[in-house]
Amino acid sequence: MVREWFAIRTKPNRELNARLQYERQGYAVYLPLIRKVVRHARRKEEVLRPFFPGYLFLHLAPTERNWVTIASTRDAIGPVCFGDQYLPVPAWVINDLQAREEGGAISLAALQRERLTPGAAVEVRLDNDTVTDGVVYSVRGEENVVVLLNLMSRLIKATVPLDQVTPR
Repeated sequence: MVREWFAIRTKPNRELNARLQYERQGYAVYLPLIRKVVRHARRKEEVLRPFFPGYLFLHLAPTERNWVTIASTRDAIGPVCFGDQYLPVPAWVINDLQAREEGGAISLAALQRERLTPGAAVEVRLDNDTVTDGVVYSVRGEENVVVLLNLMSRLIKATVPLDQVTPR
């Protein structure tokens, strides 16, 4: 019996609960998680968040593909489909995600650092409303990146947290 992976939509911020419900029903579930540093009131806390917010994956044999049951599971919306076709997620995608896990979570910092080499173009989020372009100067430690920002017609060197930098 050949099993295939299928993407399942969940209700917003209910991925962990949906995973628990599917596991209670006997399904093989994969919910890739990332460790994210959350800053609040001058504190930093590391939390686990879904890598794909609003989605998880079920490993299903043909006899387990009862889409009505899967869609009616608490905290789930249903399988991702195109028209009436339920397309499986290629196994190599899931295998690659699982291979990147360290201690039960995918290291987002490691993924970002892979793409943040000196000279790479990036977007830097300065606050909730302000995003500016920059160039990576260097990676400093585990959580910071030194970037050159073009501010007021001058290049300014700034050290910013890794989670505020997005490769372009």
